Order: sequence, then C-alpha cells, then structure tokens
Amino acid sequence: MYMTNDGRAQSDRGSQLESAAELLPWLLRRTNQRYRGAIRDRLVANGFGELPQPGFWALRIISRGRTDAGQLIAEMGISKQAVSKLVENLVTSGFIERRINESDRRRTDLVLTAKGRRAAKAIGQAVRATGEIFVAELGPERFTDLVQTMARIAEGRDR
Repeated sequence: MYMTNDGRAQSDRGSQLESAAELLPWLLRRTNQRYRGAIRDRLVANGFGELPQPGFWALRIISRGRTDAGQLIAEMGISKQAVSKLVENLVTSGFIERRINESDRRRTDLVLTAKGRRAAKAIGQAVRATGEIFVAELGPERFTDLVQTMARIAEGRDR
C-alpha cells in the first residue's frame, strides 16, 4: 500500500489496474499502427498506394461476399456519410462496383472488381504476416489468448 499524490491510500493491485487501464488505449493504437503500416507497405509494393486507410477494412469486409453500405456501417462503426464518401472513393478508384441486388432491386450490392480482389489479397497477406510476427513475439498460446480477450472486449459494445 502507498499514498497517492492526493493523499489517498492505494494498493499495488489498484495501481496496476489503473496504470493498465490508462496504457491500454495507447497499446491498442500502437498495435493498430503496426497492422496499418504493414498493410500500407504491402499495398504500395503492389501498386495500390491510392487506397485510403478506411478502404483497407472495407475491402476486407466486401471480400467476404456481396455487401451493402448498411453492412459496412455496422461492421466498421462509422457514419452513413463516411461510408457514402468511402464507397464513392472506392468506386471511382476502381476497387469496387455497385450492382443492383438481384433478389431485391431496391438494394445496391458492393462487389470487388479485379483490382479490388488483388488489393484485398495484398491486405490479407499483410494481416497474416503481421499476425505471424505477433505469434513469434508472444508465442501461439499467448497470441490466441490475446485475440480471444480482444474479441470479448470488442463484443462488449454490442451487448
């Protein structure tokens, strides 16, 4: 036990949790930067340097199959306006195209073009390579535990 600057008694455990809570956002940011840097480097090396950073995640989502703007909003956690601008940028840049949904003509699906498929493949390669680096740094069990813990934290917002 020790005294804080404001005179409160603090246990070491409480201090550790407080420090961890303050440190976590910065660690998440740095981890994200490592992924984004690897993705950016891979995209530039493959001739896709014009893809904006939010496009990384949008292409990964769209690569799983037909998607609409509503799905991007839900999965990316960004506004309708931001998705609209992003989709327009991706269409104009030739990464995706809009197609009328065959079963519901009121809906517009977003699909990858050949260029978009190549970029999504490069993104996937960068994500996997970065994951392999993390496994080498942490070991497979700790990395798996980290991913499972982060999934629980991320799901907490949706409950």
